[in-house]
Amino acid sequence: MAHLEYYETIPPEYEGILLKGISDYALEKKGFLPIQPFGFFLKNNEQKVIGGISGAIFYDSLYIDSLWVDKTFRHQGLGRKLLHEAEAMGKKRNVKFAVVQTMDWEGLPFYQKVGYAIEFTREGYSQNSKMFLLRKDF
Repeated sequence: MAHLEYYETIPPEYEGILLKGISDYALEKKGFLPIQPFGFFLKNNEQKVIGGISGAIFYDSLYIDSLWVDKTFRHQGLGRKLLHEAEAMGKKRNVKFAVVQTMDWEGLPFYQKVGYAIEFTREGYSQNSKMFLLRKDF
């Protein structure tokens, strides 16, 4: 019999289980390569993380899950640099497109400036916020 456990923080030993299960099933059904998580991080001189980008490559696409730069380091091209590195890595792995989601009050203009186009809009979030799914073809 199965029982349900809730975790507010996923234990390290559980982190890869879901991705492996999904990857194994995708291989069985479609012959897809495993999902490949990635992350690039920027550090200051004291080795403190001041920004980063993370996501995964799967099914010939680059999915950007998170992109963040500390507010004291913004407007210096670091977000663009992180995005460029992730896209370059994806292109080396022959992805066909990249996707990212952002809220209307977050990075929408940034992503549009670097070639991402709105593919989908979802409304209904708190304070009348909207979420945008953006895509960039390679």
